[in-house]
Amino acid sequence: MKTGFFSLALIAAAVSSPALAAETVDLGLPASGVAASQAPAESQDFLSAWFADWGARAARARASQPEWSSPVVTSTGLLEQRFRFDFSDQFAGNHTETKVLDNGKGLDLIVTDTNEIQFAAPAYDIRRTVNDKGHVTGFADWQFLRIKQRLASAPASEGDYILTAWVAVQAPTGVAALTSNAWTYVPTLAFGKGWGDFDIQGTIAGSLPASHVNTLGDQIQANIAFQLHYAQLFWPELEVNTTYWAGGQRDGLTQVFLTPGLVVGRFNLGDIHPTFGFGYQTAVSPDLRLKPLTPSYNHAWVFTSRFNF
Repeated sequence: MKTGFFSLALIAAAVSSPALAAETVDLGLPASGVAASQAPAESQDFLSAWFADWGARAARARASQPEWSSPVVTSTGLLEQRFRFDFSDQFAGNHTETKVLDNGKGLDLIVTDTNEIQFAAPAYDIRRTVNDKGHVTGFADWQFLRIKQRLASAPASEGDYILTAWVAVQAPTGVAALTSNAWTYVPTLAFGKGWGDFDIQGTIAGSLPASHVNTLGDQIQANIAFQLHYAQLFWPELEVNTTYWAGGQRDGLTQVFLTPGLVVGRFNLGDIHPTFGFGYQTAVSPDLRLKPLTPSYNHAWVFTSRFNF
């Protein structure tokens, strides 16, 4: 009781005496209103500084890796900051032609000195038979997110190499004729090495559906690009694009494309540095199999555009 009475008396004295109240605050008692107002300000300062450093962060990331161009088809291990749009025109052995707009490309952003994220749009397919008796138009499944971690790299002056890992997630959002009906996860390891004006870039990936594996099968995808740098802007190349199916309807089959191509750029247009490229894919394996269709197409024209910033 005496303790409670003493506490009440102390509070009353603090209220009635400004000097005592000031002493109470000076002794370190918390001022909750001040602390609450400081927290949002500190968060805003951090976000402002993070966004203000964006251009410098991208420049640091690029300066610590090779200065190659991304191949036409093979995904690069380089960290890139750009908007990318691709187009392909595919001709299959069952007499269908499929125009593919974008093909899962989109916005790449360098978010730390060693990390990149990609927000992609779903591919839009326009498929028809030669005699126009069959027609399918709509969005395919959506590989909407890719998170990329650069593991090791060096510019040309220090070894000219790169090693990067990433994982992508694909949602079964396509129209009925173009969907796998399965969520799919794509872990990937990318690598590259340069020697003067010549470089090799490659990837090894798994395309792993979370369901319907008995039909779809797991895929092991390997791509490699042999690239030459000529006269500042030109990057002639030859790519080998391979898919092996483990399980599913294509169990044991290996699909191989050869893709000669050319990338031109980067052009300097102020803050935007565009690059353009094209290639011609030809299936060399396996022999045509109609059900399920393998290879997925016989030959294709591929066009790519990248707007780097």
